[in-house]
Amino acid sequence: MIIGNISEAASGFSKYPEAVREALQYLCQQDFKNMADGRYPIHGEDSFAILQRYNTRVPESGKPEAHRQYVDIQYIVEGREELGWCPMSPELKVCEPYDGEKDIVFFDKLIPISGITLEAGNFAVLYPTDVHRPCGSLGDSSVPVTKVVVKIAVDSIK
Repeated sequence: MIIGNISEAASGFSKYPEAVREALQYLCQQDFKNMADGRYPIHGEDSFAILQRYNTRVPESGKPEAHRQYVDIQYIVEGREELGWCPMSPELKVCEPYDGEKDIVFFDKLIPISGITLEAGNFAVLYPTDVHRPCGSLGDSSVPVTKVVVKIAVDSIK
């Protein structure tokens, strides 16, 4: 997992793989506040963005997930949320088997759990070995979030 802030754009994101750099540059160039929710192509099925708006939820109400075919970049446009995280390990118990069409597997819980606060401008790059539980509220109150999830095919990461 990589955590960063879009303000790093001036550096050209030079420390990241090319496909990740391209995705982060794409995020810098869009006005997501004035775009409709939905899917936006970057490089066909190799990389695309999903813009979504929602209210955060009690973290424990969400199921941890992982992907095999795509790397996620979760970018917060507005709002803030807790991203639960743990590394893939044999201790994790699958509660919903891998769905190849949706590229997702769900787990009972994160073991061990780490919580990361993502605020407007923050992004997290999540690889297939990063089990994560997005959309968590911080504290007792739910807040609105605008987020873009960029999906990058694992095969295109060099």
